[in-house]
Amino acid sequence: MTFFIANLTKGVAAISLAFGVASLGYASDEQNLEDGPKTISSKKKSRSKADKSGVKIKIDDLRAELGAFSDMPDTSSDTLLHGAVSANGKSGAWEFALGARFDSYGQSGTPGFSRTKLDYTENYLRWRGEDTRITVGTQNVLWGRVDEISPIDRMSRVDLSRIILDKLPERRRAVPAVRMEHFTGDTKIDAVWLPAFDAAVLPDENSAWNPLDTINGRLLGIGSVPGIIGAQVREEKYGSGGGGVRLTNSGGKFDYGFSLQRVRQSQPYYRVSPGMLTSVHPFSWIVGGELETQKGGATWRMEAAWSSNVPVTTSTFQFQTEPAFDLVLGTEFFPGDGETRATLQLAGHKTFANAPILDRDEFYSFNGELEHTFASGNWRTNLRFSAGLDKRDLYLNPKLSYLGIEQQEIYVAAHLFSGASQTLGGYYNRNDLLVLGWQAKF
Repeated sequence: MTFFIANLTKGVAAISLAFGVASLGYASDEQNLEDGPKTISSKKKSRSKADKSGVKIKIDDLRAELGAFSDMPDTSSDTLLHGAVSANGKSGAWEFALGARFDSYGQSGTPGFSRTKLDYTENYLRWRGEDTRITVGTQNVLWGRVDEISPIDRMSRVDLSRIILDKLPERRRAVPAVRMEHFTGDTKIDAVWLPAFDAAVLPDENSAWNPLDTINGRLLGIGSVPGIIGAQVREEKYGSGGGGVRLTNSGGKFDYGFSLQRVRQSQPYYRVSPGMLTSVHPFSWIVGGELETQKGGATWRMEAAWSSNVPVTTSTFQFQTEPAFDLVLGTEFFPGDGETRATLQLAGHKTFANAPILDRDEFYSFNGELEHTFASGNWRTNLRFSAGLDKRDLYLNPKLSYLGIEQQEIYVAAHLFSGASQTLGGYYNRNDLLVLGWQAKF
């Protein structure tokens, strides 16, 4: 508890600093630039909302979470303190944004650590015309429409600090970008350039959530690699992050879209060499397609993407890139009286390797989320899950939330893992975590 209070003190100081920084600037009422992962048609609402003039300073998010590991002999607790603030406003055709966040992570036991970091959120200058808007600065670029594992979401900066403990929007951060969005009727053209590459946010090297374990010789996605025990880790430096174009249409029975990207994915891949692991982010072409429709009382979604250069490691520990294909099919519906929401998805991946590789060259999974509110909306139960269909791989996240306090949530949850060595559930099979948390948005 002393450890948690110490981090709380750091968090209060950090948010005070962040709020002071945010109050120096302006932003648009529209915090998320995206049409959203769910549907393109929401753009009309977001545009009308952004037409309102004024200046607003607010606390976007506050969260405190205390967790206890149930199966890790030397590590007992995991803590999180998070806060995000923003200022937003508009003057004529111009909009301004300034925002900041802090994240304080802690872990007690052996190994233990405590780390507090400040980071940028959306900080941009935007010009808005009748049918066009141009945005320069750090901003959210979240393409795609399926949940959790969008194969065309390649431009956003991945937050791996807690792997998959949070939902997809909370695992994405703003990126430096120049963006032009043009609307013609029901069609939107979205062009983005990433002038400076910013790699994914990684956990502390001592964190139980680190995808790289040089103490026991393990790599997430590959499994046991005894040769990396004690290896040094370095990050290669890069310039541009790339760019892409996306065309979407929402005027008929089907919402659809096509995209072409040449980008570096922010999530690192580790190139193995004697005594050294190098975090690399090779350029890749991504050709994507997406589809959404409503039928039979449900919303149906699809995303597919072909990638030209997916990094892999051969059985002789040689680094190379190979083409790959991803497909996700999903549905969302509200059974019963409408208080229940279900999201179900099937996902598949295939890497077309021309030599035996240590990575999984193909995998298939079934994932989703079930949510139910009750007691006049004061309580909510939720279950996120992912299960492997070709190899044993299971992640379960049951959660019970109390929503009776306006704009706040108090919750208890669990994160449970199991699986084969190459899978996410197998890599974190000793990381089962029970948490108590509080979250507020003002």
